[in-house]
Formats: sequence, C-alpha cells, structure tokens
Amino acid sequence: MRKQILLILTYLSVPCLLEAATAYNPEDSVSQILPDLLVTSAENSKTARGATPQQTINSENIKLRGITDISDAMRRLPGVNLRDYGGAGGMKTVSVRGLGSEHTAIVYDGVALSDCQSGQIDLSRYSLDNVSSLTLYAGENDDIFLPAKAAASASSLYISSFLAPSTSSRSISLRAKMTVGEWSYYNPYINFAQSLGNGFSWSGNAEFSHSKNDYPFTLINGDLVTRERRENSQMNAWHAELNGRWDSKMGTLAAKVYYYDNARYLPGPVIYYVSKSNEHLRERNFFGQLNYKGRLSSKVSLLATGKFNWSTSRYTDINGKYPGGTLDDYYIQRETYMTASALYIPCRGVSLDYSADWTWNNLSSNLPGHIDPYRNSLLQTLAAKYSSGHVTILGRILYSLYLNGARHGDAGSNASRWSPALSVSYKPFSSQGFYVRGSYKNIFRMPTFNEAYFDHYGSINLDPETTDQLNVGLTYETSGISFLDNLTVTCDGYMNHVRNKIVAVPYNMFIWTMTNLGKVRVFGLDVTLNGELRLHRAHSLLLSGTYSYQRAQPRTSPDKADWMKQVAYIPLNSGSGSLTWMNPWVNLVAHFTAVSARYTNSYNLPGTRIPGYADTGLAIFKDFRVKHTIIEGRFDLLNLFDKQYEIVAQYPMPGRSWKVSVEVKF
Repeated sequence: MRKQILLILTYLSVPCLLEAATAYNPEDSVSQILPDLLVTSAENSKTARGATPQQTINSENIKLRGITDISDAMRRLPGVNLRDYGGAGGMKTVSVRGLGSEHTAIVYDGVALSDCQSGQIDLSRYSLDNVSSLTLYAGENDDIFLPAKAAASASSLYISSFLAPSTSSRSISLRAKMTVGEWSYYNPYINFAQSLGNGFSWSGNAEFSHSKNDYPFTLINGDLVTRERRENSQMNAWHAELNGRWDSKMGTLAAKVYYYDNARYLPGPVIYYVSKSNEHLRERNFFGQLNYKGRLSSKVSLLATGKFNWSTSRYTDINGKYPGGTLDDYYIQRETYMTASALYIPCRGVSLDYSADWTWNNLSSNLPGHIDPYRNSLLQTLAAKYSSGHVTILGRILYSLYLNGARHGDAGSNASRWSPALSVSYKPFSSQGFYVRGSYKNIFRMPTFNEAYFDHYGSINLDPETTDQLNVGLTYETSGISFLDNLTVTCDGYMNHVRNKIVAVPYNMFIWTMTNLGKVRVFGLDVTLNGELRLHRAHSLLLSGTYSYQRAQPRTSPDKADWMKQVAYIPLNSGSGSLTWMNPWVNLVAHFTAVSARYTNSYNLPGTRIPGYADTGLAIFKDFRVKHTIIEGRFDLLNLFDKQYEIVAQYPMPGRSWKVSVEVKF
C-alpha cells in the first residue's frame, strides 16, 4: 500500500516539473478551493463534475422544492434512509447507502459534530431556516483541504449556516419568521447580521419550537378498528447561535457559540392495550469553536480549528416497576477537539494536503457501576489532487489511532488502522458535459460507548466495523436543449462491503450483548435528474427527481436465518420528486417521497413487514417587496392524501396537516 501511495504522489508531481518556470497566477490560489458561499448556478456543475457522488441543496432549492425541515431535505436525496420517530419532536437520523447512521459524519460550518454515546446525530436539533446549503457526499469528499475527522466516515453531510458577509461598509440585515401549524405547532425564528467594516462582522440567530404533537392515527387490531391520538408527545425546544468573523490579508478568523435545549415527552411505540407513556427526555448541548483559515504564501495555506463540546441527556420514567416509582438516568458528554491542515499548491492543477486531528471524549453517568469511559483519538490524512480540463484524480490515506480508557473499570480495546481512498473523474468529450467517474474508499468505525459499555448490553472486546465502498457513475449536464435549461442527470452504481458488523444477540431471555457477527454486502443504484422547462418569458417549470435501489444482504453464514435477506429497515426501492411552477402570481410546488416495504429485522418474517408508502405534499409561496423590505408568505399542505404510514415500526407518522409561515427580511 505504501509503495502504491508513493507512485500516485510521484505521478501527480510530474506536472509541477513541467510548469516550474511558469509565473504564479492568482487564479490558482486557495481562494478557489475555499469558497465562502455556494453559487446557485454552479451547484449542478459540482454535482456532475465531482469524482464522487455529491448532492447539494441550497436555501433557494429548499424553497423551490417545498422542503419543510432538514429531515425532509434528506428524504429527497438518493441513497438516504431516514429514521423518523414521528412528529415535530421525534428523533431523526440519517443513513447513507445502507451503512447505518453511525457511518455518516455531520459537519456543521466546517467542524464535525459528535455523539460518543450513541454515534448518531439528531438532525431535528438544527433549524432549516438557518441553513444556507446542505451537501451530502456518498464516499470521499472532492475537497482535500479539510480536517481529518471530516474524512474519517463512509459518508458526510455538510450543513452550512447563514453568516454575516464581510464588507468594507457598515450594513445591517434582519430576518424574522413565524410558522404556525396543526397540533399546536408554532415556531418563531430571528436572525440578525451586521458588518462593522474593516473586515469585522457578526451574526446571531435564535429559534423556539413548541408542538403538542397529539395527532390522530388509526389502530387496527384484527377486526377492531379504533381512532386514537398520540399521547405524551409534547415538545418545547429552543436554540441560539452567535457568530463572529474577521477577514484580513492574513486570512479569516471565525468564532461560533451554540446552545440547544429540548424538553420533550416520549410517546413510545404503539402497542395494543398499553396505557400511555410517562417517559420524559431533557437534552442540552453547548459548544464553542474557533476557526482560522488563511494563505501563508502564494502556494501554502493553513486551516486550524479548536472546539469544546458539552452535552447532557436526562431520561425519566414514572412507573411502579422501578424502586421508588421513578427511573432517572443522567448522562454527560464532554469533548475537546483540535485540528490543523496545511495545503500546498506547487503548480496549476496539483494540490497536496496534510491534516492532523486530536479528540478527547468522555462519558459520565449516574448509573450504578458506570466506569466513566474516555477516548483519545488521533487522525492524520495525507491527500493529493490533480485536476486538468479532462481528468481529476484524488488520493487520500488516513491513519487512525484510538486509545480507550476508563476511570473505574476495564476499558475497550485500542485500535489503529490505515484507510486508503482513490477517486477519478474523466471528461471524454471537450464539447459535451459528459463525465465518467469511479471511486474506492476504505474506512472503519469504532464502537460507540453504548456498544462497548452499556450495562448488560455492551462489550469491551468489540472490533471496529470495516467498510469497503466502490462506486462507478455517469453524469451529464447541459446549459440548454431547445426549451430545456440547466439539465443535470447522474447515475451511480455502487457496492459496499461491511466486515465485523456490530449486532446485538441474546445472551439469555433477558440479557442481550453486542458482538461482532456480521458481514453485509450492499448493491445499489442512485439516479437523479434536475432541469428547468421554459414555458414563457415569466413562466417556467422546475423538475427534480431521484430514484434509489438498495439490495443490502447479510452474508455472515449460509446457516444463518438472515442469509441473503434484506437488512432491517432498508427499502429495496425509494424515490422522490418535485415539480415547481414559477409564475408572476403565486408559485406552486407539488412534491412526493415514496419508499417500498421494509422489515424490522433481517430475518424478513411476514409479521415484521412494514408496508411501503408514498407521502405527497403541496406548497404555495409568494414574495412581496415593500420599499427595502421583502415579505414572503408560504402555505404547506403535508401528507395530502392523509396516508397513515410508519418509518420506524409502531411509531405512526402524522397524517394530513398544514403549516403557514410569514418571513420578513430587512
């Protein structure tokens, strides 16, 4: 492997020797590699030209496609499986190409989020109103100038928020929005940004969400059909952010402070003849981060970040089966994170990067016998990228070292690994926007603290999950075919192979434990289409569609009952689409998502089958300008046909509902 890496780097260095006498061109600088804002007109090109599959939805796409929250945006992307426990306050996690949510990194404004306890990031914590863009990478990221942690997952979701622009003059902008909806839902949001001149700017935003979530659903028990309401499902959540930024000739220094607080009731699964739940969950999260990126010379750039993260979760259940009548579990997570990256551009089309990250995680709890585990992680990457008019080649090697410890007991095993990645994009015809791409990525996932230490459940002897990802794709883009504008089509076939799959198996009738049992192979196909149809000078139709096929098969042993069956909760077929009519009067959007049947376990027994569904919605929106103020009104009708369905078994999703929002921009 080391010899192969040296050969790749040697090959990439050849163009440098050919251009050694070429004068420096400012257009080759890192400013092109580190854009602060995504340009809407260039996003389809990025999707088509990328060496690895990537999908971007910016704030304008969010409005035009009738997207209502981040989880809804994820459902519109190919290869994504969403776990949604229902309602505005239900937990929402994302899995890409059948690998599980623990394999997807969530990167917020350039820094990866973490949850060492479960390994899952709840997307409902982040407001769609504060999102300027969402970008999903299935595999490797085309950008090599990034922290090592961002490259240490099988896939990654980048969330970019609205930040104050840096201008030489003083300016102020204010956005205020109020959304109300069915089942006592209301959601005020405010965003303030100010440029102070001389490169200084700051911004802040705050949001509060309340919902009773007592939506109706139908309960079928044989011949008995009753109409019930979701109980114990109320939510009160708020979050606030404060951002500061200074742009100078030396680079950009940015700071962020974030706080989140959610007090919600947990309705639990719908089970026949069971009284209402008395479970409650209080979650709080605070983090602060400081980021610097700048150019040290015409060929060398630096990126450095420091972050501290603190989060707590408190779970209570009032039930007579517990001593004293109440269960009260309290967890605290702490994280310290530091990273530095150096980018070297020796000549046009060639760039090299070295990145190093250090992370310290700790989990403490009030549970009896809790051992207070902690983990030190050291990640290092060496990457090289070559790009010309016809070909792009990117290679990366990741070295991971995980050192586990515990203050009051035995810790999990340490682990280290080399993980290579290689991707290629080729444009065979200079006059056509047609591209062929292929990529390979090897990565591994350390067991979460729950998997390693949870009482009567975890195992400190677990090995990391290892994944191999192969992707081959074709993409096409054009700026116009007759009356059709900006057409982009992508088609990617992939195979993922997972070894040492971590699964729960029964030790006896009452105790389960985590162990390495499984091998899983996933074959899939992702297809996307985006285009604009010109009807008249002031009328156009915007079309967006996706289709995904995923065949995820356990392949541990032919003697196992799950051999070659479909992995739990992964649909064989899924897709989405939206059609938007832009006109001078009122803009209209029709959209849908559809998922085929799934199973609650990998044995695929008839009693574990969850029927497929199609969820359809409508949106109407219009902008008004009054002097220097823009007012936007929007109406959403969700689940138009009142289809009752479940994404997670026994957690019914809401039926038909509505939302109305008014946003004012000063």
